[in-house]
Amino acid sequence: MKKKEIKKTGEVVYHKKLSNGLEVYLLPNNKVKNFYITLSTKFGSLHTDFEFKKKNYEQPKGIAHFLEHLVFNMPDGKSAFDYYTKIGSSINAFTSFDVTCYEVLANNKFKENLSYLLTYVYTPYFTKEMVNNEKGVITEEIKQIGDNPNTELVYGLYRNLFVKDNYQYMVSGTTDDVAQITLEDVETAYEAFYHPKNMFLIITGNFKPEEALAITNETLKDFDFEDYEPPLIKHEKEPFKVKEKYQEKEMPVEKHKVTLGFKIPRTNFKTLKLNDLELRLYINLILRINFGSTSLLREELISNGIVTGGISNHLILTDDYAIITFMGSTEYPDYFITRIKEKFKDLKISEEEVQRKTRNGISNLIMSFDEIELVNSDIQDDILNFDEYITNIYDYYNKLNASLASKVADKIDKYLITVMVLKPREEK
Repeated sequence: MKKKEIKKTGEVVYHKKLSNGLEVYLLPNNKVKNFYITLSTKFGSLHTDFEFKKKNYEQPKGIAHFLEHLVFNMPDGKSAFDYYTKIGSSINAFTSFDVTCYEVLANNKFKENLSYLLTYVYTPYFTKEMVNNEKGVITEEIKQIGDNPNTELVYGLYRNLFVKDNYQYMVSGTTDDVAQITLEDVETAYEAFYHPKNMFLIITGNFKPEEALAITNETLKDFDFEDYEPPLIKHEKEPFKVKEKYQEKEMPVEKHKVTLGFKIPRTNFKTLKLNDLELRLYINLILRINFGSTSLLREELISNGIVTGGISNHLILTDDYAIITFMGSTEYPDYFITRIKEKFKDLKISEEEVQRKTRNGISNLIMSFDEIELVNSDIQDDILNFDEYITNIYDYYNKLNASLASKVADKIDKYLITVMVLKPREEK
């Protein structure tokens, strides 16, 4: 087991790749009383079209989320929830665009919590009856999600922004997608993606790394994992266009909720020769300076009563594009949209702001280790984005400079825009 210092934080992380291929990351923190365990597979809603064992598959949208629901079931007729309720632990799971994650949060019985998490996830048990019953559960869940303005705000924007990429589809799929899912689909998805070589275990909080590794090895030694080659995920090239430039929809909201999506070709940044991590850091730095909590634009919009709660922004890097989204609640949607667009065309960078945001980023990095769920999520994000946990992130922060930030900002000169507006329903 390798022990690695996380630079300038005083923290260490332990890493081990087991003989079955499972990657294990252990970051202990004896200042807290609880521990947080996540077991994740690199399988999300994006991964419906793939080649596995020399066969091509195009599975229904929502299959990853559907499988997540079924994995909790055990052959004895009970579920993992029954076990964890009995020992007083909190469990859950989630599926996103690129991952399915099973989680446990507890403050005692570490061995039982870790061992059973590994056991139930690696004990597939699916029947036609279970699949059919779960369709009703998930269909109701999708209907509830569809009535949620915040959900529609995001997915509505993505539906208009993307033409071929699976980002345009809800993680859960639609009710029609769910109706198509078969037992064979579920078994294929599990076999293709739920192998230790395609998964990783992260433990943060109060525990002993050596004991955690021993429990993991002892629990998995009797499992017979077949030889495995990860699926080859197929992606359709996303064109440089959007389906809809503007859309309005009435929903139960008190004020207009607005999102803007900017679709920027990654080729814009090609000459800068930045890796994915550097590009993320610089774009996020530019966004914090121009649209963040201390930006002049936010102060202007709040002080003049244009927005309530500020402006939130988010960055996604796909194979072909940098997708930047902005969201705000306002009674003046047209003005809000105009000001975001104007500012996006006039991104400002100063050395003083770069240094201030960099110091703030380093400070947040150090403090994040006190939050065991947050640092666990950070490790997960790094694995998904970079195939490893970045332990020298301090060096990357320390190299951020105004000159290169300005060059990145200047390259954001070719893009497409989509706008999604949710407006209050008119009273009848």
